[in-house]
Amino acid sequence: MKEITKEELKTIQLEIISYVDSLCRQHQIEYSISAGTLLGAVKYRGYIPWDDDIDIMLTRPNYEKLLHLLSSNLPQNLSLLYFKVQPTFLPMSKLYDNRTFYRSSLDKLNNQTGIFIDIFPIDSLPNNEKEGERFKQAVRKEVTNLTSTRAGLAYASSEKLIYSLAKSVLWLPAHLHYRGKNMLLAEKVDALMQKYNNQGTLFCNYVFSPPKKTAYFPKLIFKSYEDIHFENLILRKITNHKPYLDELYHSWQLPPKKRDIKNHAYYHWYWKSPPK
Repeated sequence: MKEITKEELKTIQLEIISYVDSLCRQHQIEYSISAGTLLGAVKYRGYIPWDDDIDIMLTRPNYEKLLHLLSSNLPQNLSLLYFKVQPTFLPMSKLYDNRTFYRSSLDKLNNQTGIFIDIFPIDSLPNNEKEGERFKQAVRKEVTNLTSTRAGLAYASSEKLIYSLAKSVLWLPAHLHYRGKNMLLAEKVDALMQKYNNQGTLFCNYVFSPPKKTAYFPKLIFKSYEDIHFENLILRKITNHKPYLDELYHSWQLPPKKRDIKNHAYYHWYWKSPPK
């Protein structure tokens, strides 16, 4: 069992996103790198120095098109974590390298996966912010139930031990009630997240997002896309990235505060067998 170095990790992630980028360009699917990946591309032309993952976001129609393509005919070393393909416990998707795996004392939720990129759907939010917060709260409640379908104590996975211990107790009733009902809950969450998609609202986001102020993005910023350098690749981003980064990170053009520096150091990655 050979541990994967940080540089190998990034190389594999870049290979995955390069495949996704070429597929999207071939089929006229627009996507944007997102979150820390977008911040890194804008500020550093690559990974932010403390980051170690890649995120992309797509409007729901583009998300569905991409996931349909990724659900079949993948390269042999890639697999898709998507509720229509295999059980999932969060309302997004991952494309991962199945030659790899991870170990973590905290996060065992998706421990069947390998090195991945995250793929997030962007759905509509209501114009009224109070209604939007009620909607996001309803989504979070149903996602809690979905996560609780995970076998064993993996449903209590978290980034911090104290949170994991709390979830193991607080989420136990939901776990006992919903275990074995993964597909039913996944379909319910997927439908709920799209509740406002045909109602002509002005705002959108990945609607399984934290309470208050993260975030209500203007839909207009998802109308135009452009190329951007990321490490050795040319990827895609929303043309007008400033409202997105302003809403998500506020003073993102300044050096980060220590509390804002986060990574996935609680993961340790390994090859299933030595690479050839």
